[in-house]
Amino acid sequence: MNFLNQIQNLLGERQTNITINSLQYSNYNSPKKPIRFCEAVVDSLHSPLMIRKDDINCLGAQRSFGFYQDDKKLAAQISEESNIPLRFILNALNEIPVITNPVKNIILGSSEKPDVTIAFVKPNKITQLILLYAEYFEEKPLILPYYFMSVCGIIAVQTYKTDKICISFACPASHKFAGILEDEVIVGIPNSLLNY
Repeated sequence: MNFLNQIQNLLGERQTNITINSLQYSNYNSPKKPIRFCEAVVDSLHSPLMIRKDDINCLGAQRSFGFYQDDKKLAAQISEESNIPLRFILNALNEIPVITNPVKNIILGSSEKPDVTIAFVKPNKITQLILLYAEYFEEKPLILPYYFMSVCGIIAVQTYKTDKICISFACPASHKFAGILEDEVIVGIPNSLLNY
């Protein structure tokens, strides 16, 4: 069994594709009201969706896609919601990447060639995924152990920018607002690996 078949078996059915700056954006509906990026990802498991800057109501996701630049205000908000010290959050934001090229649209759940595939995987599959990645590419996945911006910054944008498999244990907001299950780990797979 080749890498693509093995990885698809590990990822299972709870996965969606993300395409940034699609030229086919007019084929997709936008959300009826602004939502969090993690909500859009979960919604796209059922129906394709297009989001733009004004469709995202979460500062963390706006920052991840380059729509919002005030890290101090974002860190203050996260600190107030979580009781994590402000200095810790500011240091973490230095590690959580941002897309610096203009993002005009983000297509989720389409069948067009994705930039990133996001999957919700049971923990017992993660070890197999790590071993498979090491076997084929002699690399380990990127895992940032932060309590915030898990789907937008740590998975979608980090996978997009690094072209590596990324893993996150989700954040309370993604569980609360997007309905990500408590026993799911989030995995980002770059398109380059799916075309291996």
